[in-house]
Amino acid sequence: MNIEGIIPILGGIYGYFLATGYLPKKPKEPEKMEIWRNKFGGFMKKACPFLVVFGLLQLLGFIPSSI
Repeated sequence: MNIEGIIPILGGIYGYFLATGYLPKKPKEPEKMEIWRNKFGGFMKKACPFLVVFGLLQLLGFIPSSI
């Protein structure tokens, strides 16, 4: 089992939560966060699940860690 797969899994989950507005709960500058979501949110909602799947495949050993 390759432990390095945990990094893309956690990164994908965190990025998806940022894109959907689940995180941060109380942003310091909500206007800037909303601008970021409008600009990158659509892409992040589509890209982050692929990142999680990549991490799972890496964790299970289907993808070597030295890519």
